[in-house]
Amino acid sequence: MKNVFPFLTALALPLATLAQTAPRPLNLTDLARMRDVADPNLSPDGAWVAYTVTRVDTITDKRDADIWMARTDGSQNLRVTTNPASESRPRFSPDGKYLSFISGRNEEESGNAQLWLLNRAGGEAEKVTKLKGSVSDYIWSPDGQRIALIIKDPDPDSLTGAQKARKKTAPPIVIDRFQFKQDVEGYLNNQRQHLYVFDVATRRLTNLTPGPYDEHLPAWSPDSKQLVFSSKRGPDPDRHDNYDLFLIDAQPGATARPLLTTDVPESAPNYGSRPAWSPDGRRIAFVQGGPKEQLVYALHQLMVVEVAGGQARALTAGLDRNTTHPQWSADGKNVYFLLEDDRAESLMRVPAAGGKIEKVLAGPREIGAYDLARNGQLTVLSSQPQQPNEVFALDKKGALRPLSRQNDTWLKGVSLGQSSPFRPRARTVRW
Repeated sequence: MKNVFPFLTALALPLATLAQTAPRPLNLTDLARMRDVADPNLSPDGAWVAYTVTRVDTITDKRDADIWMARTDGSQNLRVTTNPASESRPRFSPDGKYLSFISGRNEEESGNAQLWLLNRAGGEAEKVTKLKGSVSDYIWSPDGQRIALIIKDPDPDSLTGAQKARKKTAPPIVIDRFQFKQDVEGYLNNQRQHLYVFDVATRRLTNLTPGPYDEHLPAWSPDSKQLVFSSKRGPDPDRHDNYDLFLIDAQPGATARPLLTTDVPESAPNYGSRPAWSPDGRRIAFVQGGPKEQLVYALHQLMVVEVAGGQARALTAGLDRNTTHPQWSADGKNVYFLLEDDRAESLMRVPAAGGKIEKVLAGPREIGAYDLARNGQLTVLSSQPQQPNEVFALDKKGALRPLSRQNDTWLKGVSLGQSSPFRPRARTVRW
């Protein structure tokens, strides 16, 4: 019988290995292992895509976001940052020399996010803004010489770590504005966020829009001379949600002037849709909301307006679905956008002159973001019921090539529940 045991042992080992690797039902621990992929940004030549990967650290009970890069041909995928502090909004400079990002590194007491530049030729990332306020958004000028930033004023009531230790009682909350509280932010004071321009060569920062208003979603003109942004203006902006588009020269002392003032919001920050200049600088595509009486149920339409003036024109007139995130094709003939529709979000395209809307990538999937390079390279952030968000390259035939692969290993070990579409039957009720 002693010769039988080696055979039984040899048979048992593969079975044990199979049992360990077989997919099992999802549990709470698995959720902490899932990585959240987001915010793809293409290099100018379309050869690389940068994106963020957020993971949960169960030991520190914190979330950490790092930057990764992948070749769009699928041949390479590498981690760029490893700092314990999170990084967000990775963006390539127009010449491809820098990879920029926002991070609160070395801001232990204030937590304010600053702008960092990482030279792709090598070396450590450099913190190029050293503000008491916090950077929330930014965008490179097309010539690569300047960066437009949205910077929040420093909190006048903030305390340093030493001050907090000495002060036993928190200061009272003074309410002196109509909108005194906001989700996530909490109680509001008189802090505002303004549009700044940062000169990359001199490291000089200029505030273009001082005053009692908040600015959002800036976008550069193709010649790098002007900016368009969204803002609520008027005697008391707290009492309405009518965001309008404004133009301003990217020079110290310039005055913002209305591009479009209507009774409905344009490029409201909750849409998350930055206005986009046409390649010739003559038109701007943006997302327009509906009447205030419809609140959050108002339709978000894709619009185009001439920079020289005039009424905005709807590119999605008659389409009763929300649109977001416009981007122009390199030749200026088409506008790409995302379309919300029936348990999915699809990538679409429409002629800039108006016409038939085309599907670029649709189906039962959620496209959370996309980017389009000058050479036509497309990347998308896509998820499906059995697949968390990942970055894909989209070829001209409409085929997807996986690039990020952050959750491949995790998915092999778990068995996700199946989902089925549900559509209720209409019933006629007679009284």
